[in-house]
Amino acid sequence: MQYLKEITDWGDSTPNHTYIVNDAGHLAGYVKTGTREEIWFKSPMKQFSKSRRRFVKLKR
Repeated sequence: MQYLKEITDWGDSTPNHTYIVNDAGHLAGYVKTGTREEIWFKSPMKQFSKSRRRFVKLKR
């Protein structure tokens, strides 16, 4: 699992969250900005795309 914190500058007040990506690159869950609660999906989202967005890897 990787924790990816989004740092994309959207130009407005769109919040950037932290995304939990499994080893296959599918989105397994996320953490809303300003919280520590991990929200997990029943099954990973396979259509998650990192294109046109910027991320930094967090150590967890």
